[in-house]
Amino acid sequence: MFVLLLFCGQQGYVVVKDYKKVSNKLAVADKKPQIKASAEKPFALFTRAVRQTHSAVAVKTPLAAELEGIVSSDDAWLSFAVIKTPGGQQSYREGENLVGFNDAWIEAINKDNVLVHYEGATQTLALKKPDYFKGGVESSPVTKSTIDAGAENVHLDDYLVLKPLIEKGQLEGYNINPRNASPFYQHTGLKKGDVVVKVNSVDMTEAKEAKNIIANWSKMKEAEVVVRRHAHLENIRVNVLNN
Repeated sequence: MFVLLLFCGQQGYVVVKDYKKVSNKLAVADKKPQIKASAEKPFALFTRAVRQTHSAVAVKTPLAAELEGIVSSDDAWLSFAVIKTPGGQQSYREGENLVGFNDAWIEAINKDNVLVHYEGATQTLALKKPDYFKGGVESSPVTKSTIDAGAENVHLDDYLVLKPLIEKGQLEGYNINPRNASPFYQHTGLKKGDVVVKVNSVDMTEAKEAKNIIANWSKMKEAEVVVRRHAHLENIRVNVLNN
């Protein structure tokens, strides 16, 4: 009996040991590895595009204008710039709107550039550098001029407008008026109501003689002008480089 009990005990121990081995393997098999949500990617033929975090920045259209010249002054209201646009070439002061544009005006006039407010943004118009600034090997030294480079592109027609004065069918001369709000008109000594009767000794009351002066007025930088002011004559010299 004793031997039988030992044998049964041993068989029971073996059965329990094998049972634990099997149960441990099943427990391990039940534990599935965790997969991060970011790593789970469903398979599909077409997937949704990833949204970009940075939207494209709208590019402002360059202003179709060229800076032809600048007459600079320490006082901002005395400075003006000559700008060429599709609407033509014209002189502008700070705050003035550019001809041919709905939303373009002069923000500031500096010595070598002009700031233009266009379509809600500021654009810079810079003066074109002459050829001798391009660094050529054969470039010779250039003597610095005492005259503002922008003044080379300015003429009497940019400041003064001549309009024929006809009384009783006779040409009595030409009214001379300022083209814009520039102080040039006052600096020359001209006054409202002045009538030009001579320009560089040419009689402006004779239509044939005055015709040549009118044709060249937009090319002239200076002139000796005789005006009739009330009952007397005044000699005035107008010069875009000095006045």
